[in-house]
Amino acid sequence: MEEQITVHEKARGETIKVYVGEYRGTKYLHIREWYLDKDQSEKPTKKGVAIPVDKVEVLREALDQLLPKS
Repeated sequence: MEEQITVHEKARGETIKVYVGEYRGTKYLHIREWYLDKDQSEKPTKKGVAIPVDKVEVLREALDQLLPKS
């Protein structure tokens, strides 16, 4: 797994992270919730989404349309 960027810290040590990972030869952009297990190790949850990196530009365009410019 490559670099992870925490974009939101939730309660009880939960975080939302963005990172790029590979599965079966395809790279994906993951936006996923993580938690701390009983040993205080970070683990990913099933809560999240994985988008093929070749679709990220479409996502960026959609976000630009939905969110006002600051």
